[in-house]
Amino acid sequence: MALTIRLFGQFAEMAGSHSLQVDQVADTDALRRRLETMFPVLQSIPYLVAVDKDIATGNTILQPTSVIALLPPYSGG
Repeated sequence: MALTIRLFGQFAEMAGSHSLQVDQVADTDALRRRLETMFPVLQSIPYLVAVDKDIATGNTILQPTSVIALLPPYSGG
């Protein structure tokens, strides 16, 4: 089963899409490792992972039905 990751801002531009499919992983730590392997530039960009509309502040278990978003750094005033 695959997870759908919603992408915003520069991440959508990098992927050429507003969403990305990745194979199921157990938690957000594993997801970060997978994404950073796919897109090495993520290792140098601070980003947040949201799961079911909540920012994941630690390692969060992922369900096949989880709604996941990758959020780029915010800027502006």
